[in-house]
Amino acid sequence: MTFRTWLITICALLSTVSAGLFVLAPVDAQPSRYEWPHAGITDGVSRVLPLLPYEPHRLDVTFGCSDANTISDGLLLSTTPTRETPVGNHVGAGLAVHVESGAVTVDVGGQRVLTSDAGRDCEWSISSGPHGTVVSVDGDPVAHTDTTPVVTGMFTEAADQTDLRVTVVPDTRFESTPGPIRGVLAAVALASAAAMFALLARTRSGGARRVRLLPHGWWRPKWPDAVVAGALAGWLVVGAPTVDDGYIVTMLKAAGDSGFIGNYFRWFNAPEAPFSWFYELYRGFAEVSDAVWWLRLPSVLLGLVGWLLVDRLLLPRLARRPSALVRFGAAGAFALWYVQFGVGLRPEPWVMIGTVVVFLLVERAVALRSLTALAVAVLAAGLTVAVTPTGVLALAPFVAASCGLWRLLRRHGPVLVPVVLGACAIPLLVMFADQSLAAVTYSTEVRTAIGPAYGVPDEPMRYADVLSPVQGGLNRRMPLVLLWLSMLVLALLLLTRRAAGLARRPTLRALLVALLFFVALAFTPTKYTHHFGAIGGIAAVLFAAVVHTVRSGALRRPVERSLFVVAVAATAAYALSAPLRWWFVADLGVPWSREQPDVGGIDLADIVLVGGLALAVAGLLGAWRLLPSPAWLLPVLAVGTVVLELVSMAYPLHSRAGTYSVARSTLASFSGSCGIEDWLDVEPDVRASLLPAQQGEGSGHGFRRNAGYPGDTPPPAPYGTDDAPVWGSGGDAVSWTSPWFPLPAGAGSPGSPPLVVPVAGRGAVSATVQFSRDGGGDGGDTVSREVRLRVGEGTWREARLDPRDAQRVRVVAVDRTEGDGWLAVGLPRLPKVVPVTEYVPASRPVALDWVNAFFLPCRQPAAVAHGVTQPVTHLFATGPDSRWLTGMSYAPESGGPYAPLLDVAELVPVPTYLRGDKLREPISVFRFDYVAPPLESLPR
Repeated sequence: MTFRTWLITICALLSTVSAGLFVLAPVDAQPSRYEWPHAGITDGVSRVLPLLPYEPHRLDVTFGCSDANTISDGLLLSTTPTRETPVGNHVGAGLAVHVESGAVTVDVGGQRVLTSDAGRDCEWSISSGPHGTVVSVDGDPVAHTDTTPVVTGMFTEAADQTDLRVTVVPDTRFESTPGPIRGVLAAVALASAAAMFALLARTRSGGARRVRLLPHGWWRPKWPDAVVAGALAGWLVVGAPTVDDGYIVTMLKAAGDSGFIGNYFRWFNAPEAPFSWFYELYRGFAEVSDAVWWLRLPSVLLGLVGWLLVDRLLLPRLARRPSALVRFGAAGAFALWYVQFGVGLRPEPWVMIGTVVVFLLVERAVALRSLTALAVAVLAAGLTVAVTPTGVLALAPFVAASCGLWRLLRRHGPVLVPVVLGACAIPLLVMFADQSLAAVTYSTEVRTAIGPAYGVPDEPMRYADVLSPVQGGLNRRMPLVLLWLSMLVLALLLLTRRAAGLARRPTLRALLVALLFFVALAFTPTKYTHHFGAIGGIAAVLFAAVVHTVRSGALRRPVERSLFVVAVAATAAYALSAPLRWWFVADLGVPWSREQPDVGGIDLADIVLVGGLALAVAGLLGAWRLLPSPAWLLPVLAVGTVVLELVSMAYPLHSRAGTYSVARSTLASFSGSCGIEDWLDVEPDVRASLLPAQQGEGSGHGFRRNAGYPGDTPPPAPYGTDDAPVWGSGGDAVSWTSPWFPLPAGAGSPGSPPLVVPVAGRGAVSATVQFSRDGGGDGGDTVSREVRLRVGEGTWREARLDPRDAQRVRVVAVDRTEGDGWLAVGLPRLPKVVPVTEYVPASRPVALDWVNAFFLPCRQPAAVAHGVTQPVTHLFATGPDSRWLTGMSYAPESGGPYAPLLDVAELVPVPTYLRGDKLREPISVFRFDYVAPPLESLPR
């Protein structure tokens, strides 16, 4: 070994050891502490303290026997509200200390731990922690349980002046910063790695050639560049967000409070480490502005870089002198993958580009026998794996090129191993930047325990979803089935050695990377369809390779060309037989979002299939002597699909000109916009919106005022009171017709709110709303519309109707059941509304649902920091149709951050209305009515 080789080895080992010690080095923790009664507050008034996680790291309670004697029978202390307290949902059992007939009882986690006489002169203490709860009297332990109680507040019925004291130390293990030792180790690791790479760059292997890293004129724009740039720029403005953009943007915003990128909506806000370094880059963008276009800009720029890598470096590696048609095919395929999976905040574009970079570097290492290229490839692969579990795809190029890498190992000998280890070590610095190994391990345990965590046998569900018309849709089907077609055609051509114009070995390696991707996917713990986006870069070049090979004459006989046309047409028809599916409200006004695309009433899938079959038959009859190569079909199909998606997403600018659409909202964000809130109104006072009746309380028999419905199904507040009555049938065969209610002028205008009628029922029941254009009497000019009931559910809904040109309205209710069913109807109202930003200022933090958070860019989420979920005043939830998606945020079993808020507050709906689209409720607003004021933290 030469002196330089020794230096490379020493630097590599030093980098490896330093990075390993960095992972093991301690971090600076930032604990919080809460005391009750709070310093400066001497009364014993109850306080809410919604811990997250719900169980504290430590809880200490002290009180004397004299305190217990201040209440004869009652609650001395509880860390959760009693079961009788009207709250949204109880998280779990806490610590409860009751005094009953001079005896003290202690319950922990819903289980009785101790019952003892209060005595007259004694000191009680209760201490809880990770190992359970100990009850002591005068310093002597008298009871123990392995349970740690839930803490969401401090509640008491004791007198103001007591010696009762509570100290809570929440679990803030994730709120940490790198210590000084970590800083030193990181500096050593980075310096050693930099020295290793510098020495490698100056070392040339015997016989190695110097080859330019970038081709001549790579920077010159080409027409295919315009396809990609235009598609990405268009999608930046009119395109739909990815499914997790709301989830991720909330994580980024919340990191300013907690100090780390946590999952926020579940898993007790466990950190995303070790897969979070790219989020820190996005976090910087989110701190500059929350405008939609700005948040999507990094992924658009990343897409342009990815395209240059594919077109300038990867495509020439596989295809010799690719033609303009081939480049347009690559551009169309890349845009097809990227607009669906890449423009947004999800990690797939990072894996897509990282895999392309690793593939190119491995190819360079094999071709030039370059240890430097291999080391950089290992570093790039490590950083890609550190993005997300799907990043394991970046390891596939090493497997695909294993034979060439074995030759590289034999040439460079023992030095290769420490170099690889030194390059692998650097990603550890970003994976464990501000989290300890113990914290990351615990975070992984929490995720595994709560789930979802699917195994390899569950992999078919991913393909069932992506091929489903509902979850997959045309926009996800098309790129995937075209990739499968490309892989099949390439495999057949390579096996028959008819891949004209292709570099055989690099193409085989690219094909193997794609195959390994689907194998690697099976081992990822979640099965979401958006993970397919990681293969987009390799998929684009395989697509282009097929175009290049077919254009170069690989299909010689007419029957081969016709079979190729049929395969392309059938693949395209299958993809086009599904609707365009976009996330949440992004599909509002978008054509073909509920049905497959058509032209003049004829399905586009049928047109493509019939056209393909006709072309194939014509070719068999001799037309291929006159027609160009069928290679042009693939670029047209890819580019055409992208155009279809862009045009359909831009269409709501016309069809929904007077109300919200994603395209209009994104355009508005260039000059400052609050997203869908710009069109959202709320109804602060329902009582003020009730319509006055012309006369009486209606006619009929059997219906009862503010009665006749189950006690466990009360009407929405304030209905069911004298100010806002409802009429219920009580399960008898009865009917009721309300009086006529006059409607004010302009009630049916497009910008006015809808008419609202609360209704609920079960069984053979019906409710009809009758509108009349006659201003008085019971004239015959009456139009009836049926109010749709959720029959069988027995839940209340507020039916929304458009009065149009009606001047009066009344309700007709009929219950035909005998005992098993019931029907109840409330007074109709015409809401008096104000803009939502006037009701809840944009500067005020709120609870958010992950589904809608990206559509509410001005909203700051409730802080999850210092071991507590911030007790905000309002929740901005998704509408009724999508609320089933958001349950994890409120579920204790999922570690949801809002579960402790529901334990100490009641959710009161504040009706919302979308201006210009009056019958839709995409966003719901709720008010938190807390049972007690919050407890503040002591200074750290």
